[in-house]
Amino acid sequence: MKVALANSCQFLGGAEFWQIRFARFLQAAGDEVKFFLRPGEFFDLVKRQGHHPVEIAMGHDLDIFSIIRFYRGLKIFQPEVVIFNDQRDLRLGAISAGMADVPLKLQRKGWSYLKGSFRDRFYYKRVDYVACLSESITRLFVEKLNMPKSRLYHLPNGVELDRFQNADPGALRRSLGAGDGEVLLGMAGRLARQKRQSDLVRAAKILQGRGLKLRVVLAGEGRERPNLEALVRELEMSASVHLLGFVDKIEEFLAGLDVFVFCSEWEGMPNAVLEAMACGKPVVAANIPGVKELIENEKNGILYPPGDVQVLAARLERLVKDRPLAAELGQAARKTIEQKFDERKIFLAFREWLMQRLKEKV
Repeated sequence: MKVALANSCQFLGGAEFWQIRFARFLQAAGDEVKFFLRPGEFFDLVKRQGHHPVEIAMGHDLDIFSIIRFYRGLKIFQPEVVIFNDQRDLRLGAISAGMADVPLKLQRKGWSYLKGSFRDRFYYKRVDYVACLSESITRLFVEKLNMPKSRLYHLPNGVELDRFQNADPGALRRSLGAGDGEVLLGMAGRLARQKRQSDLVRAAKILQGRGLKLRVVLAGEGRERPNLEALVRELEMSASVHLLGFVDKIEEFLAGLDVFVFCSEWEGMPNAVLEAMACGKPVVAANIPGVKELIENEKNGILYPPGDVQVLAARLERLVKDRPLAAELGQAARKTIEQKFDERKIFLAFREWLMQRLKEKV
């Protein structure tokens, strides 16, 4: 099977790492993979992984030059399947893939936002299927576009179980020079307004005012970095907030945290939360669709109203002070991942589904 993976996102996030892992899985199964990417951090990382991605500017949704370049790249590679990631690569690539007669076209939809506009209807008619990360996203397509469920495939994120079970828990603390009595609160993900990393910084400031010794550690890069740096200076927290940028060994980052925090105001099914749970970490997360499919409040994590910094601070304080509860929640989180989110099993089922859809096209 020949598979094209398209992505117009320039920065690194959960979807980008998913594409790299899925490409590795497909290649191990004997399939051929080609990336079609916008230049940026993700493009550079894919090249370092040994791939030879097709560079496409994807400057705007009506970029005719990108449509032509997409088309030419697809005609040369001749994939049987093309999987789009973001909205821009979908809008440009769906036209190109149609012109290139790619048999199977689908989007992996990872975030729970869909207007149901004429434009949405136009482009989603040009793909065969949508692979939805969560049940909430599936409902969106049914409600907004009246899309039949036969065109929707449930593709939850998964986790490489072994990778997140044996990571060194002391590596992060050593790199920061953190003392044994300091609590490490952390979040991983693109630095974007949607992710609301600023809520964690503000909550930490409240807890420091109550006498708790803690640090905030943020992994990820993105457009919101200057605003976060300005907030840290404004709150006089430069000594206790660390913006690490892209972290290569995310398993060591997560293993070193005392509590993982996830503040995003909307998501599909966040990889960062799955990976923190796989590390056996207690998670405090915003109560949003996608997250609610992972965390059962007070059972394997703690939920709070998105954007409510005071409640976030209170729930973090509870876990910081009640270490037995934090450990219990972390153990339950790991068990949830083992039972439901083994990435290899998810990939195997998805590949089998793709091959079956291709047989139906013949």
